[in-house]
Amino acid sequence: MAPKKEVGRVPLAEVQEKGLVRLAHPPFDVLVAWSDGEVFAIEDACNHAGASLAEGWLEDDCVVCPMHAYVFELRTGKLQRPRGLCGDQRTYDAEIEGDEVVVDVNDDNTGLTVSSAVPATS
Repeated sequence: MAPKKEVGRVPLAEVQEKGLVRLAHPPFDVLVAWSDGEVFAIEDACNHAGASLAEGWLEDDCVVCPMHAYVFELRTGKLQRPRGLCGDQRTYDAEIEGDEVVVDVNDDNTGLTVSSAVPATS
C-alpha cells in the first residue's frame, strides 16, 4: 500500500454545518462533503464544464453541479446523470480526526478511487 499524502484539513463543524466545503489544493481543489453522517472528498471542478461542485447542492448521497445539474455520487465520484456526457470525478480519502476532516491522496492515485468515508462519532 502506497503512503498517503495529505491534501489538507477542514474543520468538521464547518463541513457538518454547510454540507459542501471547497478545500483549496492547486491545481485541483477538493470538495469535502457531509452526507448522512459521513464525510467524502471528490475533485471540486465538475468534469463537464469546470463549475465548483462546492457551490452546488446535496441530493441524497450525491452532489449536484450548480451549472448544468450533473449529478455525481459522493462515495465513488461516478456520474449518475446525465449518462455519458462527461467523466467521473476523482475521489480522495477523507476521515475524521478529532475536530477536523483530513483529506489524503495515495501516491498511486492516478485515477478514480473510492473514498474512505468514516461515520461520525459522538
